[in-house]
Amino acid sequence: MLTPRIAALASALAIGAAPAFAIELAGLRNAHDPGTVTRDGDTWFNFTTGENGIWHSTSRDLVTWSAQGKPVFSTYPGWIANKIPGFTGSMWAPDVIHMNGHYYLYYSVSAWGTTTSAIGVARSPSLKNPAWTDLGIVVESFGGHAEINAIDPALFRDHDGKVYMSYGSFFGGIGVARIDQASGKLAGSVTRILGAGHQDIEAPYITRDGQYYYLFVNRGACCKLADSTYYVQVLRATSVTGPYSGARTILPNTDGKYKGPGHVAVLKQDGCHYVSTHYYDLTDKGNAKLDFLKMSYSGGWPAMTRNFSSFAGCGGISDGAYAIKSRASGKVLTVAGAATANGAMVQQATDSGAKHQSWYVIGQGDGNYSIINAGSLRSLDNYGNSTSAGTPIAQWDDWAGSGQKWRFASPAAGWYTVGNQLSAMALDVKGGATQENAPAIQSAPNDGASQQWALQRR
Repeated sequence: MLTPRIAALASALAIGAAPAFAIELAGLRNAHDPGTVTRDGDTWFNFTTGENGIWHSTSRDLVTWSAQGKPVFSTYPGWIANKIPGFTGSMWAPDVIHMNGHYYLYYSVSAWGTTTSAIGVARSPSLKNPAWTDLGIVVESFGGHAEINAIDPALFRDHDGKVYMSYGSFFGGIGVARIDQASGKLAGSVTRILGAGHQDIEAPYITRDGQYYYLFVNRGACCKLADSTYYVQVLRATSVTGPYSGARTILPNTDGKYKGPGHVAVLKQDGCHYVSTHYYDLTDKGNAKLDFLKMSYSGGWPAMTRNFSSFAGCGGISDGAYAIKSRASGKVLTVAGAATANGAMVQQATDSGAKHQSWYVIGQGDGNYSIINAGSLRSLDNYGNSTSAGTPIAQWDDWAGSGQKWRFASPAAGWYTVGNQLSAMALDVKGGATQENAPAIQSAPNDGASQQWALQRR
């Protein structure tokens, strides 16, 4: 079944006509089952369900959207016709995530109304200049009534850098599994986290803020335009694999012109959380369109609103992959020797674009960030949990301690200081050195050039 994941909400407490300050998107707004809006350089990409392959649109400002240049596949992967006899090109509910130096695009194919389905994955080093390679099936279902239906993939990077995929629909409910970030395939077994017994539940999406994981799901039925019965619930848990509880309706079936919201996804941009969804427009013959809402958290639960007038930042860092460049030397933060072991030291080196010079910055919802090396998938770490100046900076398995939590401040436009929560000291280069392979340390904050860093998107 097609599964739109909309986040068009004014919270369950704010139902009614669209707010006066809602942003009205422009250009090509049609979308069904939109995935996570993803940035490559100066351009955002929105991948959605397509009847002839995977459809997408692009934007420079998140407001005005333009049609795709070309489809993801010029010819469909051969495994699809073997899995879905009579396949005619309909690919459902794609989602995309950056990992392992590539953009991985997950998509689903199915025989309508059955669990004869599969989720595939393709990857490209770029979205702006794509060169897609299909990697085959990630997970499949075989027609059984109690199986987790292999559709509606949604990808999520946790605070520790691990990546998970949730998926599922009617029949066997919702499952989640960890993803191997090199292969793009499953790294372990699937855990059923919600539903089963052919409940009307699909289009999962997981995000995290603080101690809680939040699971958004669609209830009701999609794909009936103005007659859609879709609405969105949210549940929460303290583990990515659940148990999830406390179901609340966060997007009602009807809110002014917004009907049948579906397919929630979260964009963490400049410290703000924006939710993309689709809705059926009651003022335009029930056509499916893209929508954005702004999400905040209160009392341990999310709330959404359309009452915001711009995509201006909220005073934080966008989640994503970066090179972290020293203002003093022009060199970037690097794991020595491209090592993947615990305890490997961090230093500065000339930027070669290598994975061990790329870092995932992941907001934790409380002003702190994880900084995870893309090559080793280990966390930037205050070695030995020291509070002393001069302590070296290393990488270590994420253990969620304060020695691996970092805060950003901006003493000058385009430059940041990076402070350790445990020691209250700043990320620095030993002696303020500019030479190759000078070690990274922590030192008392002084806003000097060797303590200022630029975040350059990978």
